[in-house]
Amino acid sequence: MTQSKLLAALSALLLTSNSYASEPVESSDLFGDELPTVLSATRLKQPQAETPASVTILDRKLIEASGARNIVEALRLVPGMNIGYLSGNTPEVSIHGLHTDFSRRLQVLIDGRSVFKPGLSRVLWGSLSLNIDDVERIEVIRGPNTAVYGANSFLGVINIISRHPSDVANNLATATVGNKGIADGFLRFAKQSDDFSYRFTIGHHSDDGFDLQRDGTERHDDHDTDYLRGDMVFSPSHDEQWRFIFGYSEADEQQDLLDVYQLEPYHTKTTDDGFIQLIWDRQMSEIHEIKINAHYSQDSVDEEWQSCPPAIFLTDELGALYDYDPVYTEQLIAAISGGSPPPNPDSPEAALLAQQVFNRFAELGTTQVCGTANQNFDESKWELELQDTYTFNQDTRLVSGVSLRRDTIRGESFFEQKLSNNIYRVFANLEWRLLPNTLLNLGSMYEHDDYVGGEFSPRVALNYLATPNSSWRFIIAKGTRNPDFYEEEGHRRYVVRNLSSPVNGSDSFATFYQTPQAAGNLRAETILSREIGWFYRLGSDFNFDIKLFYDDLEHTIDGLFGLEGYDPRNANSFVNKGLDLQMDYHLTSDSRLWFSYSHVDYEFKSGRILRHQIPEQTLSVMYQHHLTDQLQFSTAYYLQDMEDRADFKRLDARISHTFPLDDKELSLSLVLQHNINDRSYFDSNTIWDSKNIAFIKASLNF
Repeated sequence: MTQSKLLAALSALLLTSNSYASEPVESSDLFGDELPTVLSATRLKQPQAETPASVTILDRKLIEASGARNIVEALRLVPGMNIGYLSGNTPEVSIHGLHTDFSRRLQVLIDGRSVFKPGLSRVLWGSLSLNIDDVERIEVIRGPNTAVYGANSFLGVINIISRHPSDVANNLATATVGNKGIADGFLRFAKQSDDFSYRFTIGHHSDDGFDLQRDGTERHDDHDTDYLRGDMVFSPSHDEQWRFIFGYSEADEQQDLLDVYQLEPYHTKTTDDGFIQLIWDRQMSEIHEIKINAHYSQDSVDEEWQSCPPAIFLTDELGALYDYDPVYTEQLIAAISGGSPPPNPDSPEAALLAQQVFNRFAELGTTQVCGTANQNFDESKWELELQDTYTFNQDTRLVSGVSLRRDTIRGESFFEQKLSNNIYRVFANLEWRLLPNTLLNLGSMYEHDDYVGGEFSPRVALNYLATPNSSWRFIIAKGTRNPDFYEEEGHRRYVVRNLSSPVNGSDSFATFYQTPQAAGNLRAETILSREIGWFYRLGSDFNFDIKLFYDDLEHTIDGLFGLEGYDPRNANSFVNKGLDLQMDYHLTSDSRLWFSYSHVDYEFKSGRILRHQIPEQTLSVMYQHHLTDQLQFSTAYYLQDMEDRADFKRLDARISHTFPLDDKELSLSLVLQHNINDRSYFDSNTIWDSKNIAFIKASLNF
């Protein structure tokens, strides 16, 4: 069945299912008290049937049943969520494609704090100081939500909500061991009182990554992360709350051969990442609430290695020729390396510079010189946000606010100087119940960025509560993504220090000749998204959600980002259209079935064809069953159907048993993961010798 026929058939089915709704519903509370509440779609607390977005909620029980060791792996349950790995320590996470190792087009929040690193547009998944056992739930907005969370909420928002200290009564210790070098540990101390509660955690996470490169040689991508986190809540009165959160992590990650002149087959990158956050929440009255969210984060990357390039590549003369004419310089080097006659210069200036290079080559020949190269950098971000929520009457609510943010980054291998960017935001969302069964959400954000100026991102959504069991949503939204520092002002260069012998005069350092620089003046990427969705709920046991979407993406940034070429530009325009669906079915009180599926049809408009970055289909199926009160079993199957890349297919199983020990509780679980692919794991350069991963986790509540 073709994509168009499938969409038509599903639309007809949904229309038929609602054809019996002939009378308007009298109450706005159509779905009962147990309908899941969504916090992320508009910043208002809304029943899932009334949200102006397609939302996936991964609750704590679902995450636990998945057996995921980290947050990234739990996201496989989300329809349209694409998970891959550049290496064993660098996840690729996206919604409906556009895979990169930087997660450029997603906003990721933890307790309202963005963990997106704007300097290089990254999410440091391996450095998060939050253990998956402390996650209460994850809400994923599958579609642009720039109107609520700003420019990088381009393809969606992942909102990770940790367990509130006032809800955690027990201490917890866990240990996980398995093959592939899996070794995790976690310790939590928690205490509660009427007005003050806290949760302190320390943890460790490590494994050996993948085994082999594409060519069969050994892979070096081990990682080892230590972290700590504190979360304290003070409630001086029933209508006021202060919450203070802090965290720090140190991650050591092996990096495969980055530099062909590197002496060792790998080197280590160390990332220190820390943050502090203060949230003040005051209920001014029954209809008015104010919240202030202030946070500061800083990360530092220390990545150095020994490199021994030919001395001629570090000369000022070759660098000057490259600055004048990069194309001719590369042609000249290729000719000399291949024993061919050098090409003729295009100008007298190039001829003069080339002659100087020939003179230095006659002096140095093929002599190599060794020194220390690096990709060190420091990045910081502070943000202050004021949010106001006001209820005018039972039919109208407004959330609005302003925020200020400043991003700063410094790193000589990426930028010529220390860079800063200031971002100012004003946002609002009006929820207006036009009729008892019709809800309108009007949202918008104005965001001013030092690089691209002002951008306006609106969203209009209509929710029609057709029956006591079903609702329709119709959404049109515009989203933006601003270019990051690296795309707008990147200047690639490697300064090699502590040289074994001077190259340029008596200096103990020199710069590798290739120093490409971004052209700048990039436009913001834009997405115009249209969505029709249908949500169906039967009691508290069955939820079903489906959406048809049509996303028009313009001016997406593409190009080369390395020494061999560096030309980020607004190169691509294309359309993504298709469907997402998810089902959560509690078959009995002891069993649960989770199903998600996404189909994306990519249509090229201009630029580079990106079909290889966009999975045509993603699928997850998980079944969970309580054999007894203490014994649980779950199994899951995951699929990502890729074009021009290896498909991802995996089968998981988990069994867990709980043992009461007086006032304590011990849980043991075994997780097995079988990679169904031939050898590779999503990408042909990520290979395990064995297709199987197994680990045991012991948890003690005390």
